[in-house]
Order: sequence, then structure tokens, then C-alpha cells
Amino acid sequence: MSTHSFISFAGVSKTYDGVHYVVEGLDLDVAKGEFVSLLGPSGSGKTTTLMMLAGFESATQGEIRLNGKRLDDKPPHQRDIGMVFQNYALFPHLTIEQNVAFPLSVRRMDKTQQKARVKRALDMVELPHLAARRPSQLSGGQQQRVALARALVFEPSVVLMDEPLGALDKRLRETMQYEIMRLHRELGLTVVYVTHDQAEALTMSDRVAVFSDGRIQQAATPTELYENAHNAFVANFVGENNGLMGRVLDQDPEWATLILPDGAVIRGRCGRGLRNGEEAMLALRPERAHIASGEDIQSMSRANTGTNTVTARVEELVYCGDHHRVHLKLGKQGTGDSLIVKVPNTQHHDLPSLGSATAVAWRHDDCKILATAVTASHGLAPSLTAGVH
Repeated sequence: MSTHSFISFAGVSKTYDGVHYVVEGLDLDVAKGEFVSLLGPSGSGKTTTLMMLAGFESATQGEIRLNGKRLDDKPPHQRDIGMVFQNYALFPHLTIEQNVAFPLSVRRMDKTQQKARVKRALDMVELPHLAARRPSQLSGGQQQRVALARALVFEPSVVLMDEPLGALDKRLRETMQYEIMRLHRELGLTVVYVTHDQAEALTMSDRVAVFSDGRIQQAATPTELYENAHNAFVANFVGENNGLMGRVLDQDPEWATLILPDGAVIRGRCGRGLRNGEEAMLALRPERAHIASGEDIQSMSRANTGTNTVTARVEELVYCGDHHRVHLKLGKQGTGDSLIVKVPNTQHHDLPSLGSATAVAWRHDDCKILATAVTASHGLAPSLTAGVH
């Protein structure tokens, strides 16, 4: 366990049948006051990990500690952990005030203290005027605020949230994201947050642990995950990614060179586990590529260490308000991998015409060449996947 760790998972595994592991070999430390999101597709093990921390599931192997003390033998209500669920889990027959007071009455706190704590919790989520109402009289967003107040009312050392905003519409979800971030910052909460929405995880978290098949693929800051994915799964799952397939020509500790099926040679930052002659994936974010004229390519080459240039055919142009999505296929005949370029919607960008051949350029240090073993094992298409919301 790290000396700075407040929550610690050490070698934690979970199996229900002794054969298939839902979570396997999990090591994760969370610092006091940190906001950590567990991100991954359905069935990746993130909710099971949260439920083991909450005490609703028990680990098959390994240790879970909170502030240095093992949690294995403690029931959920003795773990000093607040919980917020996706479906709110409010009692319909109780008032909002009674719902928020429930964790305090379970802990046998005296009525005067309860009243003061409940008022403070409802003030925090800006709902004191609804204390006498019942859950059915509140909107979804208001019910989620009540669930949040109930999780915070007994001043737990940790708050766990399991897809808490999944049932809300987009605008309300964004409002609640900022509300949770505000409470985290103002109260110094330690938060472990489960989501399958990568945009939500990137927006809210200090760190994100990306799960696949019961294992953490990478745990890092949002910037590090997006800019410097460790493997193809993370690159494809976090944000939007163009995955261009090719074979490794050569590499050094910093850079690698890839040859595409049409013979184009491209260079990028070198990922882990690459081998010369083996298949690899070039990870490139759509906003980092440019529809380029000869003049653009020359100026990019002068301005930095190097530029990749490929020829592609325009398949589709999609208007998205603040940007255009240009869908292309690599090669002059448009028979190669798919490629998407985001072109900002400004008066200074001319769009290519549908069906035309065009050059696409990007800097060497704006892309990374990654081994494909993880991609293949998770059944992902190597081209553009995930991250479109």
C-alpha cells in the first residue's frame, strides 16, 4: 500500500464460479480528497470493484483497505462510505427531509443533531425549500440531488457513485456534473465514480482507471489518457480515435515508423511492446489531422520536427455545428482504412468536395504507434471506434 493511499486495492480478484474472473489482479490506490473514475464498457468489472469497496460484494482474493484498515469484516453501514446510485433509491413513502435523515437515524444520532445535519445537506444541494415533499413530486435532477445530500449527510470519508447521472437528459447531466465537482472541491471529498461515458470521466476526474475484461488497462490523469494511451484499447475507448493499421518498419525509444497497406510511411511516438515487422496501430485524434494543401504541408514541416502526409478520398461531409466531420478513405482510390478529420467551422477553412482526392497531414508528435494485441483480444475494430456521443 502506498504511503499516500487512502483507499487501497491490493491483488483483488472476484469470481462467482471459481473459473471466470469478473475482476482479476486489481491494484489501485486512491489518495485522500481525490476524484477517481472507473471507466469501461459493460461487464468490464468497474461496478463490481465499486460494490466490493462498498461492502455489497466480497473479494475472492486480495485486500481492500480504507485509511490503512482492512474492510473485509465490516458490513456496509460500518464502512463510513456514502453511496449514490443511478436509480436514486429514495424511499417513496418518506419526505425528502426523512430520506436525507435516514443514514443518521440508522446511526442513532439524536434528533437535534439530525435536524441540523439534514438542513446543512439540503442547503449544499440547494433544495431546502423541498424538504416536506415526497420523491414523486420532484424532477429526476432534484431526486438525484436528494440522493447526493443523503450520501453526504453523515459526513462520510468516501463517497461512491455508480452511474449517478445515467438517467438524466444531456443538459441536466452536465449541470449535475458541475454540481458534483463543486461539492467535491468545496468539501474535500474522496470520490470513486463509476461511468461508461468517457466524456464524463474526462470532465470530472483527477484520475481515470480504464477497465477491460476485469483488469485496469491504464490509470492516469484525463490529459495523460487522451494524449498518451498505453495501448490500443485505451486509445480507442477514451475519446475518438482514428486507428490506422500497418506494419512496424523500425523504432527507437522515442519514435516508430509504420508502413500502411498502400505503401505510405508514417512516423509517430513509440508505444510499448512494438516489434519490427509486426502489425501495429497508429492512434490519431480527428482534431489533430488537417485537410492540407501543398502550402499547408510546407509550413507544418518548417514549424516542427516533422509531418506525416497521406492521400485520401472524401467519402462524406457531415455538418456538426461547431465543426465539420470529413469522412475519408486512405489511398487515391479510397480503398484503405477509414479516417475522420474534424474541421473547425470557421470562415477560414475551405472544405474539400465530395469524392475528391486530398492530402491529409498531421505532426509526428500528434500521433502514437501502438501494439494491437490488446485491440485484438477485446474484439475491437481497429478503425475509428468509441467516443462518439
